[in-house]
Amino acid sequence: MADQLWHAIENLPHWLVVVILSAAPISEVRGGIPVGLAYYDMSLWTCLPIAILANVLSVLWIVPTFNWMTLTFDKTPLVGPLLRWLKRRAEKRREMVEKYGVLAVTLFVAIPLPVTGAWTGSVVAAVFRMPFAKVVLCMFLGVMISSGIVTGLTLAGVEIFNAIHVPG
Repeated sequence: MADQLWHAIENLPHWLVVVILSAAPISEVRGGIPVGLAYYDMSLWTCLPIAILANVLSVLWIVPTFNWMTLTFDKTPLVGPLLRWLKRRAEKRREMVEKYGVLAVTLFVAIPLPVTGAWTGSVVAAVFRMPFAKVVLCMFLGVMISSGIVTGLTLAGVEIFNAIHVPG
């Protein structure tokens, strides 16, 4: 499946591939930045703004619509169970969000690991009905931090690879 997806996007302009990967719920900037920097050899100053904006803008619709969607599609066979599962996962963060608020959501978005990031963070923010302006701030700051971590790891990985790479 991954091969089929890659073949579908590999001939697109490089910046568009970074947008798609950075906006996608699974990869987010964890996918867009390494592909842009290491695979396409994009400049840092081109890749980062594209990846950050794509990731943040891709999730802002979730906050005003998630709770409506859970009510509207609750009985729908495929969507209902998925939305209920997402809501249960968000509810598990209640104590953290009630205690730390904006900081909790920002740090949750900032951790560049699977099932964290802007997509999940925006669901958490929606479930706890955070004000939209605060959510935008959380998403932006969290994605900036995550992007910094991913960029550092990507550049370090490229340097290590170049240092040990034996020309064939």
